[in-house]
Amino acid sequence: MSEINGGEHLHLEGIINVVAPEKLFLGTNVHIGRGAYLNCLGRVSIGDYTIISRHATIYSYDHDFKSGDMLPFGPKTILKPVEIGRYVWIGMNVCIAPGTKIGDGAIIGLGAVVSGLAPENAICVNAKTRIVGYRDPKITADLAARKQFLSICEGTQSAPTGFFRW
Repeated sequence: MSEINGGEHLHLEGIINVVAPEKLFLGTNVHIGRGAYLNCLGRVSIGDYTIISRHATIYSYDHDFKSGDMLPFGPKTILKPVEIGRYVWIGMNVCIAPGTKIGDGAIIGLGAVVSGLAPENAICVNAKTRIVGYRDPKITADLAARKQFLSICEGTQSAPTGFFRW
């Protein structure tokens, strides 16, 4: 079994599938929901206080479909790191494509497909990701500075009973 890099107060909800766990870098108080699939061949980093819901999929590599060697794609693997910022909320059944960067404080809604950049504090929804609004950056910065994070890992969570079910 490979070592996980970081991950103090890591909370895994059930079975999580991780390919190349040695290339997975976790911040503090990260939660990953059951049924998640993380392919870390190209490197995946997940920031502090990030919550990834059930059945999310993250890929950090792609197939070389431009090589002309074979169809539907060639044998070469193209590594494209994925960076997920701090205090990000990723909803259930989200798919994160290779090379994606998700900024601090972003929210990725249920079933969204994210490819490219989701800026800081963006709220992204739909399978065809589009930004539907922004969090107030002053509030986000203030909450981060005061370390006001939902921490379901430490048991200091103040949400109503039954808010999270394990």
